[in-house]
Amino acid sequence: GTNGAGASIVVDPAGGTNKVVKVFKYTGSEQWAGTTLSTGANNSVATIPFTSTAKTMTVRVYSPAVGVRVRLKVEDASNTGITVETDAITTTANAWETLTFNFANPGTNPPVGGGPTAALNLANTYNKVSIFFDFGLGAGGYGALPADRTYYADDVTFVN
Repeated sequence: GTNGAGASIVVDPAGGTNKVVKVFKYTGSEQWAGTTLSTGANNSVATIPFTSTAKTMTVRVYSPAVGVRVRLKVEDASNTGITVETDAITTTANAWETLTFNFANPGTNPPVGGGPTAALNLANTYNKVSIFFDFGLGAGGYGALPADRTYYADDVTFVN
């Protein structure tokens, strides 16, 4: 986690023995405070195999509130200038839900009233994934984070 989005691996808050990512974002966090999910060197993951017909990923999230903007960002682990970001909004509080992130529809920066982020370019390599809960809220954002919040993420999946 960076600038206020500390992360750890914990037991699923809904029970069981499954391990999940726990992200804590405090009210003074930067609006873009996020967590990189990695299994490899240089904060990388296996290359995400986007195609002209497969441009989505899903993430199971557990949020304390409805209406939370969750941003998923993919980039080239060796070139942080190659990125694409998109958003999904939570519809459930204090329970798991699966959010779908369509990288054919880039998010805007800032997320309210801003211009589009970089478009998905199928010629690029995308092998780094970061998640940002309550993206845009917090220090320097379009609104204040209403309270310290804890989120969980699991099952980051490419949909082909």
